[in-house]
Amino acid sequence: QLRTFNGGDPAIIDSEDEMNLEKALKIPALMSEGEMVVLATLAADRRRIVEIGSWQGASARAIADNTQGVLYCVDTWQDDAYGSAPAETTRIPHWLHLAFLTHNYDHIRTGKVVPFRTTSIQGAMEMRGMKFDMIFIDADHSYSGVHDDILAWLPLLEEDGVLCGHDCYPAGT
Repeated sequence: QLRTFNGGDPAIIDSEDEMNLEKALKIPALMSEGEMVVLATLAADRRRIVEIGSWQGASARAIADNTQGVLYCVDTWQDDAYGSAPAETTRIPHWLHLAFLTHNYDHIRTGKVVPFRTTSIQGAMEMRGMKFDMIFIDADHSYSGVHDDILAWLPLLEEDGVLCGHDCYPAGT
């Protein structure tokens, strides 16, 4: 079953009042509050989730704060990702990885968030014996990157699992 959420409109979600997004909304993100509501709602009843592409950790925070499950985060955390941080921040080596770790420290410490610093394809190979009931793809936004991520991760999706993603850019953009 394929469902799309146009712009993450929270009106289509009936459990917004139960969402805990306070910390996630304080983290720099390229995701709207409505999109975080949708993501947190999808994650609420999941037990093993993987996020491909975590950047500074806002979406990871939204998922982890709203699920009883474990979230695996796969990202290279390369310092030049998106280039949208202030220059004084980007001069610090490994700033992006440090930002993610800081924003999700409490969940990492308890094992609720498990970071994997690797590429999407390598991460899928390393986790090939695992199955996930939710896979969230938000890494390489090119058509070919999203295509490759779906092919790599789809075999790790449980039969009734949810495969979702965020902002794929059409070919040529």
